[in-house]
Amino acid sequence: MKCLLFVSALALSLIGTQTGAAASLEDGYLAARDAYIKRFENSAQDDAALKAYEAAIADLQAKLRPIIGPVRIAGFAAEGKINLNALDPGDQGFGMLDGLVYAGDDQKTQVLVTTTSLFDKWLAAHANFWPESPLPQDIGGALKRDDFYTQAINDDAAVVTYAEVPVTKPAWATLAFAVLDGRTQDAPPRVPHEMIITVRGNDRVYIITAKTAVAAGPIAACYAQHTRLTAEAQAAGAADQRADTKDAAVHDKAVQLAQKLDRVYPECFAKEAPRAAFFAALVKQAQQFVDALPAK
Repeated sequence: MKCLLFVSALALSLIGTQTGAAASLEDGYLAARDAYIKRFENSAQDDAALKAYEAAIADLQAKLRPIIGPVRIAGFAAEGKINLNALDPGDQGFGMLDGLVYAGDDQKTQVLVTTTSLFDKWLAAHANFWPESPLPQDIGGALKRDDFYTQAINDDAAVVTYAEVPVTKPAWATLAFAVLDGRTQDAPPRVPHEMIITVRGNDRVYIITAKTAVAAGPIAACYAQHTRLTAEAQAAGAADQRADTKDAAVHDKAVQLAQKLDRVYPECFAKEAPRAAFFAALVKQAQQFVDALPAK
């Protein structure tokens, strides 16, 4: 009995030591990252600064590798590259999710891998990144927000989500969530060309982005609805210009219709897509990605 108690105590001690070591590595990485951010804020744009910046990215990438640990997913590279693209708060792409990105064999699919601790810390730090639109602090709520994906994984265009793709989480996971999405710098595209699949386990969070295996639309009913609202928004905008913004009611209507126009097609798509012929193939594709992920 004493031997059993000793072994149990030793095992708990080892687990505590490993947990403490992982936390120490994360703390060291975050401290180094924040120091680099302070160093490169408004830095000179010359060769010396560029070399120093590249060295900083390489250092942070090296610090992340032991934190993330080995990642083996069939069809993906054995080594990942750091997800951060900017260390100057004034640069596009600043503030992306800390983690390593592993490229797929097709060079189109990728998986971002981070720890649950780094994910939660990133979410807390970005709660008020956009003060007018705070991010939910639970992963389930955050994954339903377009601005989460735009900030966490994309640095050159806004992410627009269209519909949830139902997936079954593995036994080892606490959450699995997938969406169809498109990327845009202007109006949302008519057809979402990509899916984003997020799976959270006890220690890691995986975020996969992949091109859709089949064309996801367009959906005629949604296109017709968007066309009608476009005409209404254009008419309201013209009326607002004629009123020279002195008529508050006319101005408010123009603004509301313009804002609604950005979401009318995606919202219609979310309702109609599950009944579309293409949807079953996308559900199957998303589930295959989920099932390929390692438990650790």
